[in-house]
Amino acid sequence: MTHSIRTPNVNPPNEERTLAQRLSGAFIVFGALVAAAFFVTVTAYGVDSTWLTPELQQSRQAEHDEHNTHVAVLDAENGLRGYLITHDPRYLEAYARRESGQGRANDAATSDLGATPGLAAALLSTRLAEEKWSEGWGKAAADSRPDARPPPLTEGQALFDVYRQRQTVFAAALERRTQALRSRHERLISVRVMVELVVFVGILFFAMHQHRALHNGIVTPVAALLRHIRRIRDGHFEAVVDHAAPRELAELAQGLNEVGRALVGARETAVLRDEALSEHSIRLHQILDASREFSESLNLTYVVNSVRESTAAIGGYEQVIVWLMDDEQKRLVDTQEGTAAPPLDGALPLPMGKGLAGRAAKAGRTTFEGPAGQVRFSDSVNRQVRAIAIPLIVGARVVGVLEARHAEACVATKEVIEILEMLATHAATAIESARLHEVIEERSQVDALTRLLNRRRLEEDLEAECKRCARYGRPLAFVMLDVDHFKAINDAHGHPKADTALQALADVIVGCTRTTDTAYRYGGEEFCIVLRETTAEDAMHFAERLRQRIEHRFESGEVTGITASFGVAEFLAELPTPRALVEAADAAMYESKHGGRNRVALSMKPPAFPALPQVVVPALGVLVP
Repeated sequence: MTHSIRTPNVNPPNEERTLAQRLSGAFIVFGALVAAAFFVTVTAYGVDSTWLTPELQQSRQAEHDEHNTHVAVLDAENGLRGYLITHDPRYLEAYARRESGQGRANDAATSDLGATPGLAAALLSTRLAEEKWSEGWGKAAADSRPDARPPPLTEGQALFDVYRQRQTVFAAALERRTQALRSRHERLISVRVMVELVVFVGILFFAMHQHRALHNGIVTPVAALLRHIRRIRDGHFEAVVDHAAPRELAELAQGLNEVGRALVGARETAVLRDEALSEHSIRLHQILDASREFSESLNLTYVVNSVRESTAAIGGYEQVIVWLMDDEQKRLVDTQEGTAAPPLDGALPLPMGKGLAGRAAKAGRTTFEGPAGQVRFSDSVNRQVRAIAIPLIVGARVVGVLEARHAEACVATKEVIEILEMLATHAATAIESARLHEVIEERSQVDALTRLLNRRRLEEDLEAECKRCARYGRPLAFVMLDVDHFKAINDAHGHPKADTALQALADVIVGCTRTTDTAYRYGGEEFCIVLRETTAEDAMHFAERLRQRIEHRFESGEVTGITASFGVAEFLAELPTPRALVEAADAAMYESKHGGRNRVALSMKPPAFPALPQVVVPALGVLVP
């Protein structure tokens, strides 16, 4: 019986591009549109977040700070006038508050506007006029001594009018700058929204067009092919193909005719192949896949979990435990995580020779456990067993045991045992490689004596932390300490006792640090601590607390009188590199030593810039080239 398949004529006979080429081109265009939208969004967001928004926020903050400073000056001027009129000392409080907060206001304004062309000059002019009013009239007016001669109000008014004139000019310039930045920020948002809208509309129209094309070129012909496939499923293996369909689908329909004729023979071949394929060969493929998976990683946890999962999948075990031998080769340690299973044969870890895994490790061969107890190895084939323990051997050394358990006793055949032993051979090599990798990795970054991180790890961590602080503006402090007169301790007690003292000192340091802090042995008797999210003031408190604990720790014992000198440095724009931060803390530490030892010093290291002619402005507290 002959059946025909009809598909609509979607592509003309002279169509040069194939359906695959059309689909590929459509997806390329769609991907380009999506990429363009993503690029526009990311670029606009990057410009806004890294340039426009910080600059606008800085300008707003400067405007707020200037307003507060001006209000403080107005309050001080009114207070001085009230004092000259009434001689009531309470009127001097506003002037005193202005004097105490002037340094912080100058620092904030200089930090926000010191590098802005035009505003820096206006700021300096305003502050100089304010300083002239304060020095020329304010201090004399605030003199509360009985014999003090009050200055005339007209002189103060003239100086204050000059200040107000310059402050008004500066405030207006600052307001214009803020408004300009706000307008620029809004324009960027508008442009970004318009561009994204245009790209979205383009994607929408393109998607609608492609939807129609795909429906006509693929959905309808494929539906016809599906009907033809269902005819083949029902046993009708011949069909007449309508060549008006797209070329690829027409070729597919022709291929289905050939498939139909070959299905009968293929069905018989498949039955024979399935009967010949034994469960043993399937499990061998599973072992190959499993060994590839856990042999490609050097992470010990991942390798152990992969071995456990592969063993459970291959043998159908309800519980699989991977035991690892400890460093002393005397006990087995259970590595399974997240299980509520009770300890096997007593408390963990498991001594050699105890329990099923312990006996397998001690004997160095596969051990079994039956329903009534241990099963002898010679009688284990085709016997009921509940558990099997296979030693993990690398070379001639047992590195662990693979233990697998059933909830109820099952038949253990020779083929199953061989498969598990083969899996254990691959697992042993992978586990030992991962464990050696972790040991080497740890030893390369940990000091052997104190068990603190070493200088190599310090350089890596400082590099990353300095980049993070420079990018996000977060605080970072660095503390360096050196044991006082350590050579005398070595000479008096010997190197072994001195090493023990260094270990005890390292324990004190670890006990004082937070989980976010990191301690290192810098070299010899020098140690350092990286304090994340910590300001210089908090770092000084930390260092002082640590100094006191070190002093208290060595008040008694075999080695007494150990103290340490501390140097503290804070990450600043002037100290942007790890080397500069370490040098600043080191210099502060030597200041502590020169100042008498057993104390804490904060780094006052100046920026490492070329010397230029500079003018000191006392009111501002800054250096202006």
